[in-house]
Amino acid sequence: MAVLSLLGFLAACAAAANGANPHSAAREGLVPSLQVNTSGNTVHFTLQISNTGSTPVPLEFTSGQSFDFAVLQAGREVWRWSADQMFTQALRSETLAPGATRSYEATWSPPAGMRGELTASGVLAASNRRVEQRAIFRLP
Repeated sequence: MAVLSLLGFLAACAAAANGANPHSAAREGLVPSLQVNTSGNTVHFTLQISNTGSTPVPLEFTSGQSFDFAVLQAGREVWRWSADQMFTQALRSETLAPGATRSYEATWSPPAGMRGELTASGVLAASNRRVEQRAIFRLP
């Protein structure tokens, strides 16, 4: 029993050291921002990830997907950018230099008649850094 507890503790420590902790990105200087602009029957999303730290931040990806956007209404997902996308299945890495910012964009056309308050979510799809930003917006 003690061995299993020790193994669990060591696994948790290793996961945190590898960036699996969702709070590790903020400690490393990764700061997200999400802008949502509505115009007519389109919604435009811009996710920016900035490295405000003093050291480069390595980002590891398990596919060609770097980001994702989702829209929720009353807690239910009504759209996901990646749902109709295809991505290469290749490991890759990038480094975000100190002071650098990466921007990711997508556009969504809501179904006719959709109204009210919605929540947008923008996510950096790096396997070693969990970075997400949410924003509330309204469709008139």
